[in-house]
Amino acid sequence: MRFAFTLLLAILALGALPSCKRIEAKLRRLAEQSGVTPKPPPPPPKPEEPALTPEEQAIEKKLQETAMQDAAAPPPEAPAAPPFELNKSSVVAVLGYHDFRDRGGSPMLISAPKFRDQMQAIKDSKIPVISFSDMMAWKRGEKNIPEEAIVITMDDGWEGVYTYAYPILKEFGFPFTVYLYKKYVNIGGRSMSWDQIREMMKNGCEVGSHSVSHESLKKRPKGGKTEADYQQWLVSELKDSREFLEENLKIKCPSFAYPYGNFDDSIMETALQLGYESLVTVNGQKVTWDTPNGKLGRYIIHGDNDINFKLATSFRGRGDVGSNKFLVADAKNDKGEQLIQLKPKPDSVITERRPLVEADLKKLGTIVPESIKLRIAGLGTVPVEYDPAAMVVRFQFPYKLRREDCALSLSFQRAATQPAEVVSWRFKIDLEAAYQPIQ
Repeated sequence: MRFAFTLLLAILALGALPSCKRIEAKLRRLAEQSGVTPKPPPPPPKPEEPALTPEEQAIEKKLQETAMQDAAAPPPEAPAAPPFELNKSSVVAVLGYHDFRDRGGSPMLISAPKFRDQMQAIKDSKIPVISFSDMMAWKRGEKNIPEEAIVITMDDGWEGVYTYAYPILKEFGFPFTVYLYKKYVNIGGRSMSWDQIREMMKNGCEVGSHSVSHESLKKRPKGGKTEADYQQWLVSELKDSREFLEENLKIKCPSFAYPYGNFDDSIMETALQLGYESLVTVNGQKVTWDTPNGKLGRYIIHGDNDINFKLATSFRGRGDVGSNKFLVADAKNDKGEQLIQLKPKPDSVITERRPLVEADLKKLGTIVPESIKLRIAGLGTVPVEYDPAAMVVRFQFPYKLRREDCALSLSFQRAATQPAEVVSWRFKIDLEAAYQPIQ
């Protein structure tokens, strides 16, 4: 055996083997034949770690005790999400328009400049304009809407809606709804085309049905027609108009506007049974949470006359948007000083769920104390404390807020002969932080 190993080393020294792998294989075979199992080389000795110092021993003991306590302690409970709370105190004013031109001239025709003025007044008032579908989602209990809100609608489908009203609404970012009747869609003349309607739908427009013929739905049969004939005609006016719009626009059409506002309870029930969710009238009444869905009021704007517009935009005694002066929350005087100091600050995020609301008005000069009104979303008008010496308005929330967002509106007069001024702001409550235990 010794001779074989010696011979192998000699061959290796002479370079006769072409590779190390073949050498290793030969060595293994020789080892197996001789019954000798090669032992792996011993691992290198581990370096000895130095002993812990007394300070390190104390730290190690503390860490072990903490780990044992953490393992024994129950996992912390995640704060439960606050339950959804529907604000049933909201109020919505639905505006109703018809045709638009560069100049007015008839009750159903409003001039574009007057319409722009009205939209600007709404924008300045900071009363939100919401979509009709958002209003209905609120009435279904699915979401909250602002405490005061406006919905804009237009009837019939005049091309003036596309030419004059639509650019203004798009500029202001206001959603709106058009109610179309089948016999006046895409027929030329002054009717809107499908392409115009589809373009508006891409920019905030929703579509509702306005019947097939635009005849009064209370029109009773004449000339030998029976009550059964009338019922068949009524169903066609309601059903065919909706299917016509749904088929051509590929939408759901859950809302209907009564032609001329004419309806009775029987017509309303028929429309609801046919699947309409909402039916709008021409009765000048605001929509509340408990307003029947078959009798939703609208304020129809007659030409350039502002009367119904002012009625629509007057909410709970604050006056219409044309009679109030709206101040931004950070308004300043001619010295660059902020006119009103508000707490909680506008757009701030707080953790106190029963916050104290304060408004420091001393930079305004004079205030008529009895004119001060504070409105809070979800509470309406609330009683306030007014310190005439410091000119500070205060209100302490009577309970813990459960909603993340809080909107407030403070109105006042500087003199009895001057119009009311309104400042609106909002803040948020960090509910997750508010539910955390105090450390």
